[in-house]
Amino acid sequence: MKRPAKPSPQRQPLADAQPARKPSVSSPGTPARAVREREPTPFARKSSEGISPRDPDVLHRLAEEVGSRRFSSQQIQAWQSEIYQQTLSLSRLISQPNFTKVGRDDLVRMIQMYDERFFAGKILPAARAEGISFGFSSRMTRIAGKLVTHYPEGIHRKRKFELILSSTLLFQTFEDVDRPVEVTGRVCRNRLEAMQRIAEHEFTHLIEMLIWNCGNCSEKRFQSIASRYFGHRDYRHDLITQRERAVTKFDVRVGDQVQFGHDGHTMCGRVNRITRRATVLVENHKGQPFSDGGRYVRYYVPLEKLTKVN
Repeated sequence: MKRPAKPSPQRQPLADAQPARKPSVSSPGTPARAVREREPTPFARKSSEGISPRDPDVLHRLAEEVGSRRFSSQQIQAWQSEIYQQTLSLSRLISQPNFTKVGRDDLVRMIQMYDERFFAGKILPAARAEGISFGFSSRMTRIAGKLVTHYPEGIHRKRKFELILSSTLLFQTFEDVDRPVEVTGRVCRNRLEAMQRIAEHEFTHLIEMLIWNCGNCSEKRFQSIASRYFGHRDYRHDLITQRERAVTKFDVRVGDQVQFGHDGHTMCGRVNRITRRATVLVENHKGQPFSDGGRYVRYYVPLEKLTKVN
């Protein structure tokens, strides 16, 4: 049967909220590059002084407020539009909706603006009392963001949170593959709107972990918060993944035979995986043994360097 030229996009879970596997050690896939919030921006100066880590009274009040508040769709859209315009106005790097550069300060400022408008500035001070960092990762090629919770002093004591967005998915969406894009069930017209939806989703993960120390975006409580506060209709995204881009732009799929240049030689092999680059297995009697009985050497090749062999 002939394969279709373009597969329909697969919706991916938007985010991964997870505890770190070992106290104070990042879980697998968590980038070491995620930059700590060393110097707060002007929008991140609300003090956490006077708030004890995991203060039960503070968390109880937050639970009551978060569990009961509801905003009209008009109010949600008005605040989201304000944050959109303020980001364009205040950022040193984001000069257009389909921005080509973004920094940690942009993410910190955006989350702070969400906290101030939707939660009266009460979430981040409680999170900072324990410890929180923000960053972007180029290694996240399928999930759009993640919230990692560390327990450096034990499961019932002070935690540290990492809120991370995928720069790879943001930058390869609205680039060279043209189709409608949805994030959290809402159509995004540009990269900045997609960043807002992902940030809202991750902020919801932070709220759940901060208050209840558990959460899952496929469950009722998370979806209720995301809907009541941010107007989300889904917890998944269909941002442009590298695998979709490989098919659409280069007609390359996992399993295809390809060739590429390496050190002046033309190499032939099979595409085994597609992430930021394609992993190509080239037969070599000195290579690593695989389950099919062959021996192969792995090559990591940019998609644009591959030529499909018919």
